[in-house]
Amino acid sequence: MRAFSPSLRFPEFDQPWESTPFSQLLRRVSNPVQVAPGEVYREIGVRSHGKGLFHKRPVFGEALGNKRVFQVVPDALVLNIVFAWEQAVALTSDKEVEFIASHRFPMFLENEERSYLPFIKQLLLTPKGKILLEIASPGGAGRNKTLGQDAFLKLKPVVPKRDEQKKIADFVGAVAEKVSLLTEKKSAMEEYKRGVMQQLFSRALRFTRDDGSDFPDWKERKLGGLGGFAGGGTPDTNVLEYWKGKTAWVSSSDLAENRIKSLKIERRITEEAIRQSATQITPKGAVLIVTRVGIGKCAIAPEDVCTSQDFTNFIPNDGVPEFYAYWLCRNKRKLLSVAQGTSIKGVTTHDLKALTIMCPHPDEQRKIADFLSSIDAKIEAVSAQISEMETFKKGLLQKMFV
Repeated sequence: MRAFSPSLRFPEFDQPWESTPFSQLLRRVSNPVQVAPGEVYREIGVRSHGKGLFHKRPVFGEALGNKRVFQVVPDALVLNIVFAWEQAVALTSDKEVEFIASHRFPMFLENEERSYLPFIKQLLLTPKGKILLEIASPGGAGRNKTLGQDAFLKLKPVVPKRDEQKKIADFVGAVAEKVSLLTEKKSAMEEYKRGVMQQLFSRALRFTRDDGSDFPDWKERKLGGLGGFAGGGTPDTNVLEYWKGKTAWVSSSDLAENRIKSLKIERRITEEAIRQSATQITPKGAVLIVTRVGIGKCAIAPEDVCTSQDFTNFIPNDGVPEFYAYWLCRNKRKLLSVAQGTSIKGVTTHDLKALTIMCPHPDEQRKIADFLSSIDAKIEAVSAQISEMETFKKGLLQKMFV
């Protein structure tokens, strides 16, 4: 039997890894459920790309018809045979004890002497694990690539002894848990920001001047009366020379949802490209507004930029640009309500100019914008931590598995 070793190991282990069939590492568990029409059942599902289990809505037994279903066993490896090739694998837990699964979700228990299920799951989420799952899922694309369970059990992954499996999986699991906690923290911060924005823009929460006195009441204005507008366009992508210039060019995909300073600039165009297309230079500090694909996303231009035709950009001559950007993010529904078109809806410059906005004093606008920007900065910091941890985890999966 051929022996292997990964490039990164814990120092206490030196035995080579061995090619071992899944049939020796796992044992199938199958507990059929006799469905009663009047009883309530809940099924599980398994997301692709290792994103875990999800719980389906409760249904009465009669809605299941003749579907073959099985009791979900806790602490089991479960695969979605339709999308196993997309790494639709997960582990069950005590949370799924009273759930059922269709025949499309086979479950496996570990061989307590030879395998550790969290390791097996992580192995299947590596690039080589994906190859193994694809080998056992012949056929065309999508639903035609169904996992053959017998073929799966014949596959021979390269694995260490169980104690090393556990050490690796627990370490990688700790990193994954850190990512999960950071993701929860980010979600909580974003929820807090949504709540604060609702209170600020409804004027339920107000800032005061530095001396403690109140700011004047907000005034109703038309966006068109607060500044000018610049359109966008896309230079010919077949002319490579157009894309070797100095002026930044962005598309709607370069903007983050609800974060006005998270703008990626990855492409730059020449002056000739600007002349040959409908795009216009939007000055630094202006509000970039997506008015077609991705309506409602906004960003503050960090420098002079050009944009695609999905934008209508606002150049304010009164007030604080960041305030307008946050207001537009918060009032995305107003943009959607005036969008026109069939296959692709868009907001016209005319409708944008006619948009009614409640404006506070510029000093209060600045306080609002600075406060929301500080929250965004914290969200960005957590996002950066998540990216770093995910990169670290990816490196571990590449180096700690064969």
